[in-house]
Amino acid sequence: MNNDDAAPLLFEPMVQELLEQRGIREENIRQVLAFARAGKMFHLQPATGHCLASFNAGKVTYWLEYQEEEGGCRIFTAYSHRMKILEGYNLPSKQQPVETGWICAKCEAPLAIATVKLTYLDETFAVDLPSCPLCQRVLVNEEQAVSKMALAERMLEDK
Repeated sequence: MNNDDAAPLLFEPMVQELLEQRGIREENIRQVLAFARAGKMFHLQPATGHCLASFNAGKVTYWLEYQEEEGGCRIFTAYSHRMKILEGYNLPSKQQPVETGWICAKCEAPLAIATVKLTYLDETFAVDLPSCPLCQRVLVNEEQAVSKMALAERMLEDK
């Protein structure tokens, strides 16, 4: 594991182009990594060894899927959204429990689906998302952020 903030970032093929399209810079990636490393504020997928972390940089939350390696930090994807996650207000989901495949690195607890509150432009939504049942840290996957949340953001902006 490499905790050096200046460690090389190793990008999977096509990832740099994707990040450029999404307007995500190296500075944003390093912010997410620094925050994740500072307090084990990330989720871990034991089957792959991938970590998923986020950092709220004001109006944008950046997400990074990565893996610490001997020669640096391998970046698999990064994405962002502008909805604010109201952590600490999670409620049990009415959905049947499902295996998410992710654990909270800080609490070492498997994530469970919870009803989470999101807010954007003075609108609040209740959405079922994986979260830690102990610290309530939420996981937003790439598909949710770049399709569903982005669509909701555009719809609210067009109101």
